[in-house]
Amino acid sequence: MEYELEELIPVVAELARKYTSGESTSITYERANHLMEAVLYCIHQCESGNALTGGERLTAQQAYQLGFQKVCEKTKQTQEQYNRMIGEFFGYGNENYEDTVRKAIPGFFRLYNPRFAPQETIITMDYPVLMPPDQYSGIDAIEAYLACVCLEQQFMGAFPEEYVIGILKSYQADYQSQFYNLCRILLRHILGKMMIAECTNSEEDTEVYTVLQVRIGRYSKEEWKERLKKKIHQMILQKWDGNRELEAYLKLDVDDFVSEFMLAAEHHNLDKVIVL
Repeated sequence: MEYELEELIPVVAELARKYTSGESTSITYERANHLMEAVLYCIHQCESGNALTGGERLTAQQAYQLGFQKVCEKTKQTQEQYNRMIGEFFGYGNENYEDTVRKAIPGFFRLYNPRFAPQETIITMDYPVLMPPDQYSGIDAIEAYLACVCLEQQFMGAFPEEYVIGILKSYQADYQSQFYNLCRILLRHILGKMMIAECTNSEEDTEVYTVLQVRIGRYSKEEWKERLKKKIHQMILQKWDGNRELEAYLKLDVDDFVSEFMLAAEHHNLDKVIVL
């Protein structure tokens, strides 16, 4: 929904009155811009609002109020989702992962102001997920980020903790202090094992990276992308009851993975990309 400036100014003025507790409507230019952003953010949340009015166009004030309610509801729902997840959360000893999930996200909920600053994301979300919420802000960014964390916990949590930690240590001894995605390392390990399993008599060959090196050269980059996506699909069907969200999430790493292991194969250092 698009609104002219003259439609938005009264909404911002009302918000400014609440911001100053009714004592004054005089605020700085910067604060006025900030409140305008808050109003626009809430209006954006109200894209489906017309369905509530029989198709009639909402006024800017109506759209703002509906959007504000949606922001509050989304904040409550996201915090509830976080509370459910954190009871089972395991950070595998990675300091950045632990700090981001256990400290930064709760910090967001403590500081977030749906009324006067719904557009502010507040925290940096330093732990990198496979689908960074860069295109979002405010509660939308936290909601998207938390969804990724939950999917990663579901994926890694299906394996014994000591197994996952063993893979991470094999990848890098000091993984605990690193700032990369843990889920990606485990996924690449599993896919590498699946690739090796296709090789005839591969179990008899102790030089597994040599076997994999030969295997990689048999297909093009695009062929590998399709093959690995099919492997992820099969894996999700077997172990996660066909969870489509998890499947789509894990497939986000396929393009980078293929590019990296094909380049590594050329330089004979596959162990830098895949832990076997």
